[in-house]
Amino acid sequence: MDYLELSDRLKNYLLLIEKETGLPVKIFQSPDLGIKGARAAFNYHPDYTVVVLNTSEPRLSVDVERSVAHEATHGYILHKLGFCRAVFTEEATDDVKKKVNVLFSMVEDLTVNRIIPEHGFPPFGSEYLPMLKKEIEVASQGETQGEEFYSNFTSDMEFEDIIMVSRYILAWGFLKYYPLPSGIRSTLQKFLDAYSKAYPHHYPHARKVKEIIIKHNVFTAEGECWSMQEIIKLWGFEGVVKTVSTKDIKF
Repeated sequence: MDYLELSDRLKNYLLLIEKETGLPVKIFQSPDLGIKGARAAFNYHPDYTVVVLNTSEPRLSVDVERSVAHEATHGYILHKLGFCRAVFTEEATDDVKKKVNVLFSMVEDLTVNRIIPEHGFPPFGSEYLPMLKKEIEVASQGETQGEEFYSNFTSDMEFEDIIMVSRYILAWGFLKYYPLPSGIRSTLQKFLDAYSKAYPHHYPHARKVKEIIIKHNVFTAEGECWSMQEIIKLWGFEGVVKTVSTKDIKF
C-alpha cells in the first residue's frame, strides 16, 4: 500500500478496504486528472484499488484524507459489494468515457458519502459549502450566467449539462439521505430551489435522474446497476457502453 503521510485513521480504513476486497490500495499523484476542477479520482483496475490525487493545487490535509477515503470507497463498493462499472465498446471516444464515468460517480457518490462518515470522515470537504453558496448566487442571476459559470469547467455543452446535473444530485442526495445540521440543510435547500427555477434546460434532466434514483435502491448493487442503465440511456450512450457487475447481476 502506498500511504504518503496519512493518519492512522486513514491507514486503518484503507487496510479494512484491502481486507474486505482482497486487493491492495494504490495511491498515485498527478497534476491533471482530465477533468478541470477534479481534486481526486478512482481509476478502475481489476487487481488494485487505485486512487489518484490532483497535485496542481494545495489542499488542507483533512480534505486530502477525506478524498483518499472517498475514492477508495468507490473501489470497495465495486470490488466488494458488486456495484456496476462501465465497460466501453471500441467505438467509445475518450470524451464519451469521461462523461459516462462522471455519471457513474454521480450515483455512486450517494453510497460512498453514506459509508465514509461511519469511519470518521466527513461526507464532503471544506470546499463544498463555499462553492455551493457561490452557485446559489450565480443561479439567482439566471440561466445564462449559470451556464457561463459552469463553462469554466468545460467548453463542451453536453458535458456542462452532466456537470450541472451532478451538482444538483449531489446536493439533493445530501439533503435526502444524510443527517446534517439545520444550517447546512437550509443552504442545500436554497441551492435546489434556485437551481430548479434558474435552469429550465438542465433541471428536467436532474429531475429525471432523481426519479430514477428514487425508483431503485441505489445503495444496493442491483439498484445501482439498474439506475445506471436508465441514466446511460437518458444521455444516449447505451450504444457504446454497458454496465457490468462483479456479482454477475442479470438484467
